[in-house]
Amino acid sequence: MRWETIACVLALVVNGRSGGAQPAGTGTRVLAPFVSAKERSSASHLVNAGEVRKRLGMVPEFERVPGLERVKVAVLDYGFEGIGAERGRFYLPDDSVVVEHYDPEFVRREGLGDPGYRKPFEPLNRHGRIMAQIVWAVTGSSPAGPKFFLLNANGPTLLRRAVRYAVERKVDVILFSGSFEGGGNGDGRGFINRVAAEALSAGILWINAAGNNGGHVYNGPVRILKDGYLRLRDGSDVASLRFRNHLDENTVTITLSWNDYREEEDAGTIKDLDLYVEDWAGRRVGAGEKVQVSGARVPGPNESRNPRERVVLTNLAASPVFFKDPDYTYRIRIRAKSGHFTANDRVRVLMTSAREAYAPLGGDGPREAVEFLDATRNGELYPPADNPLVLTVGDSDPLSSVGPTEDRRVKPDTILEDSRAYFSDGEASAGSSVAAAYVAGVVAVLKAAEPSLSPRHLLLIAQQGPLALKTGSRTASPSPGLRVWRTPSRARLATLVRDGR
Repeated sequence: MRWETIACVLALVVNGRSGGAQPAGTGTRVLAPFVSAKERSSASHLVNAGEVRKRLGMVPEFERVPGLERVKVAVLDYGFEGIGAERGRFYLPDDSVVVEHYDPEFVRREGLGDPGYRKPFEPLNRHGRIMAQIVWAVTGSSPAGPKFFLLNANGPTLLRRAVRYAVERKVDVILFSGSFEGGGNGDGRGFINRVAAEALSAGILWINAAGNNGGHVYNGPVRILKDGYLRLRDGSDVASLRFRNHLDENTVTITLSWNDYREEEDAGTIKDLDLYVEDWAGRRVGAGEKVQVSGARVPGPNESRNPRERVVLTNLAASPVFFKDPDYTYRIRIRAKSGHFTANDRVRVLMTSAREAYAPLGGDGPREAVEFLDATRNGELYPPADNPLVLTVGDSDPLSSVGPTEDRRVKPDTILEDSRAYFSDGEASAGSSVAAAYVAGVVAVLKAAEPSLSPRHLLLIAQQGPLALKTGSRTASPSPGLRVWRTPSRARLATLVRDGR
């Protein structure tokens, strides 16, 4: 799962920001590289709520909507640090429910894995709390509601439990500002999307962040060369993907997956690929060589039932700055080890780093710590953001993940042009997680106004927004298919729900 970093508001001043979520062209996922959500845990609240509500079209038409107190919102996440930590600073309705560990009897009764299995919230991570507070602020911050359920979704097993819990509590809206780097083939199917489908079939409105993998994903076919390595690009070394690391002692994670996930979790695969990373001199610095297995056999220490390999490069040295040639970079290689691959097989490579941004000497603002030179800039959505009935929300920054999905659907379904959020502790955040939280707040109010609102209605609303301007470009041409969120009027909302159009 990949999440955004909460960053210091100082960067907004430094960068002279006045528009989009991040400065165009800087390639940074955070507003500043100095303060993160894991380093700060004090309670805070959204201070620009009034401006946000106006920008989203909530004022004056959707003020004080009757029935909001009956709407139930579940925020699925793995960090809620600061909830109720200090008297008088809860910043959510007093009746909010926090579930870190699920009752063993509930787990046993619902067949949700080993009842003894427990995984806590991530310490000092407040991502989920921030998401819930944004939702509440957009709805108007009424002490009466909506009713919030803050549910631990730290991994696939706990995601299943969180969703089943939400269904039993008859939740109306789910916000999941995350995704899984495995569990699906990019086509809206797979076991993660089966979990989401349970909520959707119960009529729950699922809002999902698109993710912030823009420019950090390679998506391509399996083309095996004579030596067993995959052809990945054109150029002087076709069997490689290049990346440049700008920071010493950085930790870079490279995740390879291929489209052999099944509907059942840990279904197994007989298609086996290995992952290798080399430095600019051709020296191997990392390898993922698990043996992929299928059948009933329990995987051994270096075996896996999932079509995935991962290499974590700790304390990685910065790429040499004295080389101007782009070929003097770290290189990723993929080798076919066993299994019958066809023209329908595809691979995805996702690159993330512990330190996502840095301030270059004499530079004009934060820059991307790791550059993925051969990223394909499409097919960047991971489950459940690729689900056809989930309302997937991105923002206008080029770092927000985009599709299309492998079955050629346009995703995300909607974007926000401005996802900035300012908090009372002096920090700020932006990106697809914040954008999704904003839209989830709107959806909670729409649900109060029209209780019959369904996932299908939400997608229709998204399709009626104006075409977005092309991301990552200074031109004013619209992006094909991507549309900006526009909150419908109450009259239009009533008509849409009534007619089902």
